[in-house]
Amino acid sequence: MSDKNVAAKSRKELKVPTAYPPYVNLLPPEVGQKKQAARARARAIFVAIVAIGVVVLASAGTNFYALQRTLALEIARTETQSLINQQGDYNEVRVASQMVQSTKAARLFATSTEISMNTIILAMNKKLGSGAAVVSYSFETSTPLQAYGESTSVLDPLRIAQVALEVSFPNVAAADNWVRSLSSIEGITDASLASIELETDGTYTAAVVAFINENALLNRFDPSAAETEEVEEAESEPEPTPAPSSTPTPTEEGTEEGSGS
Repeated sequence: MSDKNVAAKSRKELKVPTAYPPYVNLLPPEVGQKKQAARARARAIFVAIVAIGVVVLASAGTNFYALQRTLALEIARTETQSLINQQGDYNEVRVASQMVQSTKAARLFATSTEISMNTIILAMNKKLGSGAAVVSYSFETSTPLQAYGESTSVLDPLRIAQVALEVSFPNVAAADNWVRSLSSIEGITDASLASIELETDGTYTAAVVAFINENALLNRFDPSAAETEEVEEAESEPEPTPAPSSTPTPTEEGTEEGSGS
C-alpha cells in the first residue's frame, strides 16, 4: 500500500464538528428592535385583554348575584304582604282575643283581694251563744301604704284585713269565750277584745277586732286556685271498694251432675 492511499484514508476519516450552519444577519439593528417592541406590545395587549375579561366576568357575576338577591327580597316582600293581608281578614278575631285576655287579667287583678265576708260573718254568728247579738261591724283591708302587724304566732298566715265588731253579751265570760273561739274559724288569724262596757240594761257591749288572712280569699277566677281545689277534692274522695265476687259455691248435687254420674 502506497503512502497516498494511507493519506487519503486519513483525510476521509477526519470530521469537523459544527453546532449549526453558519449564519450571518445582514439586516440593520433597527429591524430587530422593531420586532422586539412589537412582540412586547402584543404581550401587553394580551395581558390587558385578559385583565379586562377577568374584570368583566367578575362584574357580571356580581351583577347576577345582586339580581338574585333582589329577586329573593322581592319574593319575601310579596309573601310578607300576602300574610299581612291574610291576617287582616282575621283582625276582628285577634282584637276580640286580646280584649278577652285583657278582661281576664283585669278581672283577676280586681278580685285578687276579694274576701268571702258573708262566710266569715255567718261563721262568727254561729259561735255566738244565747243572749248575744252583733250590734254593728266594719271591714277594711290592708294596702301597700297600710299594713297590719304580725299575728300572735309567726307560723300564722299574714294579716290582710280586719273586722271590727260591736257585740252585745249577757256577761263578760261569754264575750271572752266568743273572742277565743274566733281563731278556729277558717280565714281568721286571731281576734282580740279591744274594750267592753256595761250598759244600763245590764248587758255588756264589747268592741272586738278580728284579723283576716289569705285563707278567706275567694279566688273565683284564679286558675291555679281552681286546680288546687280540684286536686284536693279528688284526694278527699274515697276510693270505691271492689264489689264482692258473686260466683256461686258449687253444691254437692251440682258436682254430681257435672261429673255425669
